[in-house]
Amino acid sequence: MTGASAGVGGGTAGSWPDAATELRSIPVPWWTVLTTGICAVAFGTAVLLWPDVSLRIMAALAGVWLLVAGIARIIGAFLPGSGGSIGRHVLSGIVGIVVLIGGLICLRDLVSRLAVLALLFAVTWILSGLTEILLGLQRTGPARAGLLAVGLLSVAAGIAFLLMPDLSLASLVLLTGISSLVVGLGEVALAMVLRKGRAKHA
Repeated sequence: MTGASAGVGGGTAGSWPDAATELRSIPVPWWTVLTTGICAVAFGTAVLLWPDVSLRIMAALAGVWLLVAGIARIIGAFLPGSGGSIGRHVLSGIVGIVVLIGGLICLRDLVSRLAVLALLFAVTWILSGLTEILLGLQRTGPARAGLLAVGLLSVAAGIAFLLMPDLSLASLVLLTGISSLVVGLGEVALAMVLRKGRAKHA
């Protein structure tokens, strides 16, 4: 959420000798990717298991999701020793701030229309995805593939919200739940591989 940057570093040391270097050069710690992924999965599961959820409750759940994801992104972007250039840190931090603001809007009960909530989801997914795509384009090998895959999934989810402005609440719940689960699970998987790769080559 939304919403984080990671790389893939699995396989044997001999087959991917540069994987550890690629993973360490990405300016976001693995735990921030795990946090945003878990938040997305939890949010998606909650709304799918609550078919008669109201707009107010949906906005509140989204607010918690975006707030936690935004804070994790901001901390991870500016955490000392996380690596990466200043530009990459700033990019990740800006996305985190935008996501955080979206969460506060939801929690402040400022969302009174489905279109507003759908727009917040679209902005969150697209900005998060573009960040991961931009980082992926600067990488090579497995790190590039992992970042681009999750980034494209996130952007696709955001575009889906933009292409359907007249969603009903039931449709919004279904689309939000599925997209959150898919992108969130992808981020969790990347975080686990990132943690494993960094532990092996620390």
